[in-house]
Amino acid sequence: MTQDERLLAQHALLLKAKKLTTEQICLHFDISRDSARRDLIKLGELADVQRIRGGAILVPVQESTLPYLQREQLSDRKLAIGEAAAHLVNENDFIIVDSGTSLTAMATYLTNPATVVTNSIDCLALLADKESIHVQLLGGKLNHYHRAILGPKAVKQLLEYQVNKVFLGVCALSESGLSTSSEDEADIKKAMIQQAQQLILVCDSQKFEQQNFHHICGLDKVDMVITDQPPGQNLLSAFEKQGIELLVVNQTNKGNNNEQ
Repeated sequence: MTQDERLLAQHALLLKAKKLTTEQICLHFDISRDSARRDLIKLGELADVQRIRGGAILVPVQESTLPYLQREQLSDRKLAIGEAAAHLVNENDFIIVDSGTSLTAMATYLTNPATVVTNSIDCLALLADKESIHVQLLGGKLNHYHRAILGPKAVKQLLEYQVNKVFLGVCALSESGLSTSSEDEADIKKAMIQQAQQLILVCDSQKFEQQNFHHICGLDKVDMVITDQPPGQNLLSAFEKQGIELLVVNQTNKGNNNEQ
């Protein structure tokens, strides 16, 4: 059996068992531990496989995100998350606000004088009449799918700014970190993270335990997650291990936030 044939068989086993260890590969395919490790390296390159110590696990993968206008628009859940995020902006902060429906909700609640760098045309529209908020809109190509400015020009412009906080939208979040289905979106989010002192993920709970093709960063880069429901125990333990602050909002009373 060739390595390619073994990898197909190993992936089939993973789809059934959800986890595969080095020992299991050695026994099942009658190969050495070195060969099994080489197989695991190759297996880990698949979008739905995550390597762990001593083996690999199956991770749910979203093939793509919904177009912006087909996503849930400014529900009570999004508004509650957005309001909680806005309350973290101090007077005269310099911040980056990413694109996405939860970040659009955040823009509606921003009141403190601040300087906002954004690539979101919807955030721009909401902030245009708030004279105490200075807005720097990133230049480049408009992505109609995300209603955001993406591409190398926007990434290059980001390098001109240094900010206190970045409020980042989430496509998928798992124990391996933050990911997205779009390479351009991954590039701009990486640049946003690089230019900020603090990374705050603005994330509804539907994005938990999901993984996309393009990796953005590990959990070690994240300072806080604002969401509507706590994650499952595995992801919660990963948050605690990295010292990530978790802010779970109360949708029925947006002014009352529960911090865990």
